Amino acid sequence: MLALGKRVGNVVRLAEVVQVLIKHGFANVVHRAQLHEGIPARLLRGMHILETPSGEPETQGKRLCAALMELGPTFVKFGQILSTRPDLVGNAVSESLQDLQDRVIAAPFDAIEQVIVDELGKQPSSLFARFERTPVAAASLSQVHRAALKDGTAVAVKVQRPGIERVIESDLSLMRRIAEWVAAHVEEIAWTDPVGVVDEFARSITRELDFTIEGRVIERFRANFAGTDEIFVPRVYEDLSARRVLTMEWVDGVRIDAIESYPERHCTPKAVANICCEMLCRQVFDHHLFHADPHPGNIFVTHDNQIAFLDYGMAGHVEHTDGIAFAELLLAIFREDADACINAMLPLTMTGECENRARLHHEIADFLAFEARAVVSGGNVGEGIKRMVDILRNNRLQLAPRFSLLLKALATVESVGHLLDPKMDMVPVIQPHVERLVAQRYSPARLMRDAESGLTAMIRLSRELPADLKELIGLLRKGHFRAQIRHEGVEPIAGALDRGSNRIAFGLITAALIVGSSLLIRMGAGVSHLGLAGYLGAGILGIALLVSILRSKNY
Repeated sequence: MLALGKRVGNVVRLAEVVQVLIKHGFANVVHRAQLHEGIPARLLRGMHILETPSGEPETQGKRLCAALMELGPTFVKFGQILSTRPDLVGNAVSESLQDLQDRVIAAPFDAIEQVIVDELGKQPSSLFARFERTPVAAASLSQVHRAALKDGTAVAVKVQRPGIERVIESDLSLMRRIAEWVAAHVEEIAWTDPVGVVDEFARSITRELDFTIEGRVIERFRANFAGTDEIFVPRVYEDLSARRVLTMEWVDGVRIDAIESYPERHCTPKAVANICCEMLCRQVFDHHLFHADPHPGNIFVTHDNQIAFLDYGMAGHVEHTDGIAFAELLLAIFREDADACINAMLPLTMTGECENRARLHHEIADFLAFEARAVVSGGNVGEGIKRMVDILRNNRLQLAPRFSLLLKALATVESVGHLLDPKMDMVPVIQPHVERLVAQRYSPARLMRDAESGLTAMIRLSRELPADLKELIGLLRKGHFRAQIRHEGVEPIAGALDRGSNRIAFGLITAALIVGSSLLIRMGAGVSHLGLAGYLGAGILGIALLVSILRSKNY
């Protein structure tokens, strides 16, 4: 742990993480990760601030939410990402993390004004006809102010919180070091690839901090839904936008769950529910670019059953082949075909392989036989998705991040639809898209393209193979051929052997001192004092060896 503290360069922050985890009832996690033996825990014990949980016991998910909230914006965002990964944390914790919201005090207007000046080169008063000092929304990464252009057009100006990039950069470095330590010391969760999860989160939050990326995503959505009256996508004003400032059209609407406001906007909950689900299906299966965080706060209803998605900072992308694989998975569930379900599911995972295929087949077949029909007939696709994710987690299969976002988006939109229309059935909405994609895969044009791709690959291989063989034979003739062998789990064995050899050496030295000292004492008074000194040294070495053995608990 000392090496971890030195590499991070911020032992105090690491100590804070340990303290907060223990405070919220995660002492078992701290002990399994051996964090309690390092500098942070020693520092906390020395300062007498290593707290234990107090108050009524809560669920693991709620305690994790509280801990992440206390640790700050980076950890809050990490929790929001984990809420999309039930394959890693389980459905119960994932659902609890959905309630994790940014609750922060708005940054002072002077600081926000300085960000605008730094990014756009002018004061807000020079750029806008009106700029409201009080934000309409404040989050951990940014806050939104209402303003008006010179021509009177209402706009929303999203401004990044001052100094947030430095905080996130520091916390990301800390999180990665912790992930490396946990991956090396907590075997039961090593399969989740903690370092990979943190790296994926780092890429996600780095993209979210660059508002020019969000602006481009919004413009793609506008192009994809051009001419579609059911959805409103705000326009981005590029001349008033930069890396930390994003200016876009103001969305005049109410939250999608504000049903009491529907009559005055000429909207009906049932129609809005169906439109919301249909628009997300079009994003996934037609455009391959979808809003990855469609909770009620990010979907507004404008008028005449028109909806608008807000906050495009978290968007997901799937390739055309990914969409087909996901469509085949859903179709296999609808048809209760276990083999087809496995063949469609494995490409959605990180490795694409399963250690125990027979066990996976049994669990899926059991689900399809006893649960799938009830789930599908009840129109609850989200429940089917949750159950399939449970099966993946039981078999230590990790979803590729883009698919975890996709599954979460579909489940969230379906829950929003049920909120508006409890009798809404997602299956009739999604099934036409699924069947169309699968049919396209086996269309003559698609088969011809696949055949051309395969033939091209074979021709390329036939061209490259002779040269590769020639190079390999040349290496063998010259004796330069090398084979790299990777040993798994050798380091702990080597460490144990090293400690064992050190103890043997200690024991031999101690025995030699005792024997030598005894001989010196028998030789007479002239050298007896050396013998006594030898006995003393042997005693000290013996005690040190005994303490070392007892502390290792391997006796």
